[in-house]
Amino acid sequence: MKPVGSAIDAARGIRREVERTQLRARRGIGLIARKPPPGVSLTPKDQVWSLGKATLWRFRSDDVRHGPPVLLFLGLMGDSAIFDLHPGNSWAELLVSRGFDVFLFDWGRPEAAEGDHTLETYLDGYFVHAVDAVCRVARAAEVSLGAYCMGSLMAVLALGSRNDIPARNLVLFTPPCDYKHAPPFMERYRDGRMRAEDAIDEMTGLVPAEAVRAMFRLLAPTSDLVQYVTLWEHLWREDYVEAHRAVNHWAWNHRAMAGPAFLQMVTHYVQENRLVAGRAQLAGRPVRLDTVTTSTLLVIAERDEFVPPANSEPLAHLLGSDDLEILRVPGGHAGALMGSAARRTTMPGVVSWLEQRSTPPGGAPAHTNGDHDG
Repeated sequence: MKPVGSAIDAARGIRREVERTQLRARRGIGLIARKPPPGVSLTPKDQVWSLGKATLWRFRSDDVRHGPPVLLFLGLMGDSAIFDLHPGNSWAELLVSRGFDVFLFDWGRPEAAEGDHTLETYLDGYFVHAVDAVCRVARAAEVSLGAYCMGSLMAVLALGSRNDIPARNLVLFTPPCDYKHAPPFMERYRDGRMRAEDAIDEMTGLVPAEAVRAMFRLLAPTSDLVQYVTLWEHLWREDYVEAHRAVNHWAWNHRAMAGPAFLQMVTHYVQENRLVAGRAQLAGRPVRLDTVTTSTLLVIAERDEFVPPANSEPLAHLLGSDDLEILRVPGGHAGALMGSAARRTTMPGVVSWLEQRSTPPGGAPAHTNGDHDG
């Protein structure tokens, strides 16, 4: 016979689970009834520059204590809202609160008019001008760059091929490098079992957003099911529901990508592994990673299913910086940038690293990268 106390505890547990189930049901009905889209990108900001589809935003702050300004961006397929996802889970919100002048660069959503864009178009035609705009608006000689995933690869291509990008600090989140170590769906491109050309819409010249979404589902075909199981388990928690909806909104809000840029990514870097082989070029200029002497932090996710650690790690030996550190964080590809692992490890680690390499605004001499002809 069980003690009375155990019976009471069991009854309380059952009652608590019944209450949570009722809350799950009510909130589930609310979700099914198509609640308004979740609130993302809520940190106040202003558009300060644009060119074509590309846009530069500056987050509002009356208390800038650290320089240089921080410029955040990611690759061509994702929504830049990942850097300002949800209150309490926002890089922009955190960096502003710690006294940084924070900018966000967004490549925009391409249409048929952008169907001929190459990596050179994006980096030489948009990105370098966005960096100039940050320096002009912030009245700064240098910037700190924070780039995620494909954005990290694009950052090192730009820095390794030019000497006129005034970057003092470089934070690379889950940077792709060595495609000898590739996720399963990228192996199909690498080995020629899938043709990059087949993903391009001949009418627009773009890889449609639906095709991008399908690629990610090849990587994790059960992800939708797992998301909804997890959501059901936590539907009784209002804070979890809103955060989950914000993450889910970002995770499947993929963008189309210009076909020529996609072909370059697949053929040059996935199939030919040019970054590791030392044969990368941008607009005919060699990409020399050994001339990238900017202070660099590599953020590597230990369970990254999209950019495995072995893919990122060789970059540490290819870059020429004497001030290079690796921050290893638990979790997967997105978890390195958002979620509980990010809040516990990534965010404090990155902010501390930046603070140690910052000065009062305007307090540092200009520094440029490398010795290339720009």
